[in-house]
Amino acid sequence: MQKQALQRAITARFYQSLANSGVEITAIPPTQLQAIVNAMADAVIEAVDALDEDGETDAAAITAAPHPSGDEETLLWTGKPYLSIGVRYELTTQRLRIVSGLLGRKVEEVELVRIRDTSVTQHVGERMINVGDVEIISNDPSRPTFKLHNVTQANEVRELIRKAVMEERTRRGFAYREEM
Repeated sequence: MQKQALQRAITARFYQSLANSGVEITAIPPTQLQAIVNAMADAVIEAVDALDEDGETDAAAITAAPHPSGDEETLLWTGKPYLSIGVRYELTTQRLRIVSGLLGRKVEEVELVRIRDTSVTQHVGERMINVGDVEIISNDPSRPTFKLHNVTQANEVRELIRKAVMEERTRRGFAYREEM
């Protein structure tokens, strides 16, 4: 059932993008065009499933990697929103990244030393399946707040981010100071 809904969403986005571009496809009969679009949607779904099987976007992959001795950046955690494709979250020893897009790619990141605070919000349904939103508040002028939506084990992820922030601040020699 989820695969069919995903296929419908991909198909709808494809036709919307086609309409927005102003390109008209009249050389291909509508039934054949629909078959091509369905095949493309199936291929996208299979590619994303293959990524999941390889473990590149495993939402429960919370690991405590040892902190490197130098400036080497190490991946501490990777996850993706529950029931979502095309978005991946990565926490390293130096920054937090949001990688989005299936065919195109957009990467947003914030340095850990710029993170000021984190919080988790969950409604009743999310608590039942151990999913929540992790909100990040930072000193980054381009994007001071953002959320990691529908993260599995949100409280553990928030705590992992907090510990990574504290370790990176210590490594760089940053001191805590309350703003007035």
